[in-house]
Amino acid sequence: MDISDNIAKINDKIKSAAAQAGRSSEEIKLIAVSKKKSTDLIAAAHHCGLTNFGENYLQESVEKISSINSKEIDWHFIGNIQSKKSSQIAQYFSWVHTIDRAKIVNALDAAGQNLKVLIQVNVSEEKSKSGISESDLMPLAEIVIESKCLELKGLMALPSPPIDGKINEKEYEKMNMLSDQLKNFYSPANELSLGTSQDFELGIKHGSTMVRVGESIFGKR
Repeated sequence: MDISDNIAKINDKIKSAAAQAGRSSEEIKLIAVSKKKSTDLIAAAHHCGLTNFGENYLQESVEKISSINSKEIDWHFIGNIQSKKSSQIAQYFSWVHTIDRAKIVNALDAAGQNLKVLIQVNVSEEKSKSGISESDLMPLAEIVIESKCLELKGLMALPSPPIDGKINEKEYEKMNMLSDQLKNFYSPANELSLGTSQDFELGIKHGSTMVRVGESIFGKR
């Protein structure tokens, strides 16, 4: 496995997808999802120019962040949040992608650390998935905006997986629409975290500014 080759291929795909959408690839951050990956692999990816890494599990990530200890890296928390662990998340991460209720907003804000956050939308309306409903988006956005330490930067979503090989593109269209609505309401919230190894090109087509890629960089877990 050659991480540098993998990253180069992904960057080429990002540039191609952005061009097809009439966008600049400079608008799009590649977030390397490094859960269950060693610090050596993360260091190798960082050496290839990546500066944004996403982690799902707090205890594992705290150990890695402390070990790597690089000010050049922005760490993104992309897992489910337990309010009792909010203080540690705020201490170790620059970004949180999975804000989905007022309790979490208040707990993170109480930690007293400046933090960039995204609201997670349950765009597929699956009961098994985290995220808020479309109707609850703006009320929660107002709570985040009024907080002292949290900076609302945009939205995040995990669309439903393909069924019989077919992706539900309407979910991506909806996220693009909701992102535009939020930006019109609050212009600093201009980020959209949408797309993983399997669908980041479609995410870019529909306005994604952050793609979360793990397997295509590091290989299968």
